[in-house]
Amino acid sequence: MKKLYLMFLLPFTLAACSTLTKTQINAVNQFAQTSKGFSAYPSKIMESLAQIRSKRGIYFANSLDNPALHIQELDSIYSFKKQDYVISRKIDITFKVIDKYAQSLLLLSSDKFEKDLDIQALHFGEDLDSLTVRYNSITNVQKVPVAIGAAISQLVAFGGRQYIRARQAKEIKKFVPQADTLIAVMSNNLLDFLLSSNIQELIKNEEKGVNNNYLSYLRHVKTVSSLVSGGDTSLLAFNTKSTIENDNEYMDLKTQLDGVKKLRQLTIDATRRLRKAHTKLLDAIARKRNLKTTIWEVQQLYDGIKEIKSAIELIEKPAINAYGRLKDSNT
Repeated sequence: MKKLYLMFLLPFTLAACSTLTKTQINAVNQFAQTSKGFSAYPSKIMESLAQIRSKRGIYFANSLDNPALHIQELDSIYSFKKQDYVISRKIDITFKVIDKYAQSLLLLSSDKFEKDLDIQALHFGEDLDSLTVRYNSITNVQKVPVAIGAAISQLVAFGGRQYIRARQAKEIKKFVPQADTLIAVMSNNLLDFLLSSNIQELIKNEEKGVNNNYLSYLRHVKTVSSLVSGGDTSLLAFNTKSTIENDNEYMDLKTQLDGVKKLRQLTIDATRRLRKAHTKLLDAIARKRNLKTTIWEVQQLYDGIKEIKSAIELIEKPAINAYGRLKDSNT
């Protein structure tokens, strides 16, 4: 009888051993929450550089005496602004894949019961698979595994909460290892993008451009001012001096550039942390290792993203943040 009881219990014991612990699933959820929206940060670099180029270009346009050349320069600024917001197809899909993966992990590791979970799972799975197919269609890219989103679509939301938890654990154990190569390739794509000489040259070019364009504007203002004081009343309609607002905007542009440089370096660091955290997560799931290390890696990623958000604030609210830094240095 005792042997029969043990034989009956063994399958359930093995099944329990094959699933993940609550802390492991929570670690997956923490990683997903932290990396959700991560890809918005690298694109913010290009967006910010485009805004800086547009603002400093207007100063150069205002240094031109010929109205036709003035309009021509503004049209050129507008044209470049549209181009600057366009990111290569490879990087654009990379952003989307990382975000979709994070959303999929959130779904798999959620502890909330949702009646339409199966519909959501199917949608997320198909989306991720279609993105990987599109990515692999690009020439000269390292190919990634396809159809890994099918693991999510197999999660059917019915039965008790414990049953759902068991299914989630099973799908996570399949999904995370399958996606590890995907995350490795996408992380390398981001690093190639962030470390490229193109971005570094763009930043250096904007640093020079801000100084040169504002200098051209100031020289023009002084020239107009001297002509007006010399009796040329036809120029009275022009602004004849640099205003405090102009000087403040120049200072804001310099602060924004500092923010872009900081954002680039922090995003490089966070991308490396993203890859490292996923590797540790995979190891913890596969080998049931102590989760302290994994959670520490996720915490490092979280801290890095908090720093990124601070750098973005420096770009979006330069005057306020510059004042704050000056105030801190004087205390």
